[in-house]
Amino acid sequence: MKVLLVDVDGKMPNLALMKLSAYHKQRGDEVGFDIQEPDIVYASVILRKNRWKAEALRFLYPYAKIRIGGPGYNLTTKLPPQIEFLKPDYDLYDECDFSLGFTTRGCNRNCYFCIVPKKEGRFKRWQHPSEFYDERFDKIVFLDNNILLDKEWFFVVMRFCEEHSLKYWFTQGLDIRLVDEKVAATLREVKHFKMLEFAWDFIELEDIIREKINLLKDAGFDLRREIQFYVYVHSDADFDSALYRCKVLKELGTNAFVMFNIDERITQRIKDLRRWSYKKRIFWSCDFVDYNSSVRNRHRSISDFTSKRVRKGQIKLEVQAEAFCGNSASQKQSTTH
Repeated sequence: MKVLLVDVDGKMPNLALMKLSAYHKQRGDEVGFDIQEPDIVYASVILRKNRWKAEALRFLYPYAKIRIGGPGYNLTTKLPPQIEFLKPDYDLYDECDFSLGFTTRGCNRNCYFCIVPKKEGRFKRWQHPSEFYDERFDKIVFLDNNILLDKEWFFVVMRFCEEHSLKYWFTQGLDIRLVDEKVAATLREVKHFKMLEFAWDFIELEDIIREKINLLKDAGFDLRREIQFYVYVHSDADFDSALYRCKVLKELGTNAFVMFNIDERITQRIKDLRRWSYKKRIFWSCDFVDYNSSVRNRHRSISDFTSKRVRKGQIKLEVQAEAFCGNSASQKQSTTH
């Protein structure tokens, strides 16, 4: 059987596709991203706006079985157990140099903007890291959504990393509300290879955020180099709240990273705030009001330049039109004479 895999919009290796690849390779099937005339096509979609790209596969491969999944397509499609718990095929992605998986699934928080409870249900243990660890790699990436809901399990996972000299990264961030002295000390002791990420989604949590940032600092973290907070913005109405959260985080010596609701239309000021938070040199060298002023001036300069070019083009076009009309009139006169 010939099996085509399609990673529609992923920015990192797709775990589901890696497990599907492992399953079909075990069966002796031909599997990959560049299979011609496939018998079956698997596609994974992360963002809802890209759903149509996966749907187009039905027209591109009319004779193949099409299987589409991922949070951008629906929240109910799941891998069957005989595939879900397979060790991923890390050779599927040439750039993959880390082990990847979930040690827990689900979340009990029920944040209004989050799809995790609908997609994965309530929090539960899932796999021990040994089940997806590849000895070729010295890094391990965890996709858990809220592992700190089970601190006993968290320490088991961290102990595994320490015993195997692995550097870790929690891609979805960690729940800052659940960080205590022991958790902070463990996060500090075990090596990580990217920033530790947390979230400040609700302005009402300011007192807790301040307390926990001080706790991380006391644990020995360099807040500016090692810690980052996602700042969720649901719509433009949240701009003032988001700006305030960014300012407080900066005052406390740590990083902000604005996350915007992709289902809303993004306004220019949200774009500017997001860009300011992304570019760390700018974030730390100037306040948003100064950055925003420079952006407006740059946009105004570009707009003026474009307007001048347009006006010049219009004048040139008018001259050409007048010349054409004049020539036409001369030709007409000479013909009548």
